[in-house]
Amino acid sequence: MTRIVVPFAPGNAVDASARQLAEALRRTTGRNHIVDNKPGAGAIIGTSEVARAKPDGSVLLFTTGGHATNAVLYGKLPYDSQKDFTPISQVTSSPGFVMLVRADAPYRTLNELMAAARAKPGTITFASYGTGNTTHLVGELFARAANLQLVHVPYKASPIPDLLGGHVDFLFIGTSSGLPLIQEGKTRGLAITSASRISSLPEVPSVSEFGLKGVDIPAWSGLWGPKGMSPALATAIRDDVAKAVLEPAFQASLKTFASTSIVTTPQQFSDTVSAEIVSYKRRLEPLGIRLD
Repeated sequence: MTRIVVPFAPGNAVDASARQLAEALRRTTGRNHIVDNKPGAGAIIGTSEVARAKPDGSVLLFTTGGHATNAVLYGKLPYDSQKDFTPISQVTSSPGFVMLVRADAPYRTLNELMAAARAKPGTITFASYGTGNTTHLVGELFARAANLQLVHVPYKASPIPDLLGGHVDFLFIGTSSGLPLIQEGKTRGLAITSASRISSLPEVPSVSEFGLKGVDIPAWSGLWGPKGMSPALATAIRDDVAKAVLEPAFQASLKTFASTSIVTTPQQFSDTVSAEIVSYKRRLEPLGIRLD
C-alpha cells in the first residue's frame, strides 16, 4: 500500500485531485493508494512527515507550487525543500488565479474595483488562505502591479464563507477552485492572472488586458518522495503516474477544475522547481513577506 500525504485539509481542489490520482493508480497498478490529509502550518506539517519517511515508495507527497514559495518565504524550515525530497513528476497544471467577488458585489469590473481602491486607499480588503499562501502572494503582486493600497485578511481555514457573506471584498484563488463557485452563481470573476483568457472562463479578462504585469504564480500540483529514493524507483513511480493520468475518470475530474495533466521526468520536475525558487527570490523578496 502507498500512502499519499496531502498537506492540506480535505474538501478542496488539491485534495480532490490527489484522491482521483490515488484511485487511478489503484486501477492501473492493482495496488492500493490512500490519501492521508496532514494539514497545518502552511503545508509544513504534512511535508515534514514525508521528509522523515523511508524512501521505499510507501509514502509520497502530493502538494502544490506552494512548496517552492515556502522555500523562499520561510527563514527556517524543518526540511530543505529540494535536498530532502526526491522529485517524481508534476501532475496537474491550472491556468493562473482568478479574482472572485461575491455575486452581488458593487464591483462589476476590475476597473471599478481598482477605482474604488484608489479613491479610498487602505479600505478594500482581500482574503487569503493564510499569510504566505499563494493566494496571499498573488494579491500582493496584484497590489504592487496596480499601485494599490489594499488590506490583507489572512484565514486559517477557508475564506470563502466570509467572501460570500460580504466580510471581505475579493479573493484570488486557483482557477480549479474558483470555477465551480462562478458556475454556481455564488461569485463573479473579475480577472484571471494567466497570460490570456481561458476557454472555461471566456468572459473573464486577463490582468494583462489592464496593463498589469508580474501578477501570476504558476498553479500546479506534483508528486515527491523522501530523499534517498533510488532513481529507478522514482522513474517507476513516474511511469505509473503517466498511465494513471490517462484514466478517463481522472481526465474528467480535471475538466471539472479547469486543469490539465502534465507528466514530467524526475529531472524535469526538479529543474522546474529550482527555476521557480530562483524566480520567487527575485519577485517575492521585495514584498517583505517573511515567515518564521
